[in-house]
Amino acid sequence: MRPRWAADLALGLRLALGGGGARTAWARLALTATGVGLGVVVLLCATSLPHMLDTRAERSAARMPVAEAAGGVDPVFAAERSDEFRGRGLQGYLVQPTGPRRPAAPGVDRLPGPGEAVLSPALAALLQSPEGELLRPRFPQRVIGTIGDAGLTGPNELYFYLGAGDVTAQPQAHPVRGFGGEPVRRGLDSLQLLLVVLGATTCLVPVFVFVVASTRLAAAARDRRLAAVRLVGADRGQVRRIAAGEALLGAFAGLVVGAALFLLVRVLVPEITVSAFRGGIFAADVVPDWRLGVPVLLALPVLACAAAVFALRKVVIEPLGVVRHGTRVRRKLWWRLLPLAAGGALVAGRAGAEDARDPFVIAGVVLVLAAVPVLLPWLVERVAGLLGGGSPAWLLAVRRLQLDSATAARLVSGIAVVLAGSIALQGVYARAEGEPPPVGDVRVLATAFVTSVSDARAFADGLHALPGLGGVPVETRGLLRNAAGETVSIVVGTCAELALADCRDGDVHATGEHRPAPGERLWADGADRTSAPQWTVPVAGYHVTDGQGAALLVTPAALAAGVPLSANARIPAAGPDVVERVRNLVGWHGRVSSLGTERDGTSALITRVLSVGSVLVLLFAAGSLLIAAWEQLRERRSTLAALRANGVGRGVLARSLLWQLAIPVAVAALVAVLAGLGLDWLLLTLVVHRPMVVDLATIGLLTATAAAAVLLVTAVTLPALWRTASLAHLREE
Repeated sequence: MRPRWAADLALGLRLALGGGGARTAWARLALTATGVGLGVVVLLCATSLPHMLDTRAERSAARMPVAEAAGGVDPVFAAERSDEFRGRGLQGYLVQPTGPRRPAAPGVDRLPGPGEAVLSPALAALLQSPEGELLRPRFPQRVIGTIGDAGLTGPNELYFYLGAGDVTAQPQAHPVRGFGGEPVRRGLDSLQLLLVVLGATTCLVPVFVFVVASTRLAAAARDRRLAAVRLVGADRGQVRRIAAGEALLGAFAGLVVGAALFLLVRVLVPEITVSAFRGGIFAADVVPDWRLGVPVLLALPVLACAAAVFALRKVVIEPLGVVRHGTRVRRKLWWRLLPLAAGGALVAGRAGAEDARDPFVIAGVVLVLAAVPVLLPWLVERVAGLLGGGSPAWLLAVRRLQLDSATAARLVSGIAVVLAGSIALQGVYARAEGEPPPVGDVRVLATAFVTSVSDARAFADGLHALPGLGGVPVETRGLLRNAAGETVSIVVGTCAELALADCRDGDVHATGEHRPAPGERLWADGADRTSAPQWTVPVAGYHVTDGQGAALLVTPAALAAGVPLSANARIPAAGPDVVERVRNLVGWHGRVSSLGTERDGTSALITRVLSVGSVLVLLFAAGSLLIAAWEQLRERRSTLAALRANGVGRGVLARSLLWQLAIPVAVAALVAVLAGLGLDWLLLTLVVHRPMVVDLATIGLLTATAAAAVLLVTAVTLPALWRTASLAHLREE
């Protein structure tokens, strides 16, 4: 025999499916399941992040070259190269085999020889497409294969292995006898940690807010069903258990819907090609961590039941009907300020901690953001009470808010949390963006690695031939070391370029305190100093010149062939096509850095992913607002039909619906802006000791986005409003 509580829960499940008519019950269940399901998708994706990052790090480490000796393998010389194409990162290795028994790289059948290339599928497709026209000059080699998934961090990564015959002469080239290293997990600095904590909180708090709100959809119909149960003898304890059973069905249905949507997300996620995800995400990597996912998913039904039972605290359900407290009790403010005060105190109490992983800092951020939906009902109630007369649409909206401000506040609380978190997130992001010092007016830094002055001249001629770059100066430098391992920097140029008086070609002018002596032998940086030197400082034509900077100013005739040099050009702001042509000119024997795109990779990934996450959660909040608005129309269909029968026009009802959403959103936006700026000040000023940056344009854009969400929801709900206001609904109780 089943326990009494189990029977009550089962009765709640049956009433949720059949109470009020099968069609209405299933529609109500679908709305609740959709709301909870959206939350489940976000939570499952969030708990998949650890596994996704770990697998990406493991594949990245598996393709890392190692120099340890391996039996039966002929080493290859490899030089890592990184580049960009229209903002997308290019990465790979130049390789030079020394024998037929080449080491095996993950996902590659064999490493390429000179004139051959192995490319990732995304890179091969890009080169074959019209968009890759400016990229093809960098890959003239014959493609002999593609890289498998085991050698890529994502399905859209642009990765390559290029065979060359001169890798040994390239800077940073080293012998490789195998692949596979330990995953490198860099620690995050204080600003990066703040970005992660703020972003995660901003994305997850609205989910729990709406899961609670979803379980309270169709509350009026549920109360009428419970009154009928009381009429046949159920006591108040049974009523609460039956209500929990109804909420439990919606939660379980939401788990099923969420799981199905999550599987759909896994199928679609490899198609994401935005640069925020650094080459995309394999579907196999999106696996929830059961240690995080299981507790979260089990907590959702418990949260749904608790919310359903808590909602009955102000409702008296008796056999003859439902009675809500008739005397309006003004909401208390003091206890609603407790989360805000506690969160601010926790963050302020950790001033100078310099570590956003501090549990007190994380708890403080969560409490401050959670205080937003707690404060909103009180504020909406006070604002609605102050509003007076106006047009009929305004009066209908204000009166509705005065009668039930809590529902309106719940509808917009998710958007308010996202807005507050996004404002704080943008403040920290702006501070992180402001950290790197400006580099004058330079926009592109191009460096070509050469071994002779003639090669440097050829690079300069090719650069000057590009559109708009005819007057860009090119400086040739070198970095050598003496027998003691001390660094010696040289600048190579004509007497005019070096601005030297009493100078002729073949002279060497030594400057600075630590200048090399005539006849001193110099080696390339990293070269074996037991072998022959790359260059010996000439005795004839050696001069000592007052000045600072490079240790030696060398004219072309004084420099021996084979000395490794770099030709450097600082290019002002240029169009994207010009930048790509500069990259093609430099090729893989150098590097091109664009100001603003060469930021720290970890910071770039965090900020981009969180920006995408904020947009997705804002869309989720707008979707939850739409679902709740639809349910409100269903519950009020008799009232709306009565208004329509008494001559209230459709336009008045539509404007009334708009005001009912716009007024709470305006209050929510004000609270969100203040909470976001306050949280921003607490974190930047007290925790990481950075000056606060207020970006009014971004705040305005985020607020306008919230307002646009209200307009969109209103527009989408208009067809449902026309159907709901049909005179046929006058016959419904």
